[in-house]
Amino acid sequence: GFSPVRRYWEMRREGEIAPDEPEVPSGFSVRSFNRGDESLLTQVQNDAFAGSWGFCPNTVEEITHRTRMVGGSPEGILFLLRDGEGAAYCWTRIEGDGTERTGTICMTGVVPSFRGLGLGRTVLLASMGYLHSQGVEATELTVDERNTPATDTYIAVGFRKVSENVWYEQRLEPP
Repeated sequence: GFSPVRRYWEMRREGEIAPDEPEVPSGFSVRSFNRGDESLLTQVQNDAFAGSWGFCPNTVEEITHRTRMVGGSPEGILFLLRDGEGAAYCWTRIEGDGTERTGTICMTGVVPSFRGLGLGRTVLLASMGYLHSQGVEATELTVDERNTPATDTYIAVGFRKVSENVWYEQRLEPP
């Protein structure tokens, strides 16, 4: 009685991962997360993913906890800001030991009022540059196949689909 409801692509980019410097649009700036930015990150993430399938809004407390987890680094969370207002973000992690390290793009989001300006690509490229500076040899991510702007951006910067996860659902009738 289960049927597929969503497909998520696992994507990977190997080798030299420092693409061309991102062109930051006039009036915008890129900076790393700092302690004290938990409310900003919560707001940007919740705004970027509001209405997305399976997304449950986060609290500041949840974001605070996640920013302090092992494997993460404040420098690995990048914001794209306009006049201090969060427009987009990219949250990365680094997995592995000193001999083989893989970067993970955990989440990339653009606030709806800033979509269509190429900001997702800008913050993605900045984050890939950060991962490269940390010695990462490959980068991985997961993306909803229905998110065409995201999949197109990832493919354009060299990611390729390596597998997919299928989510199934069974509708239950009330007793």
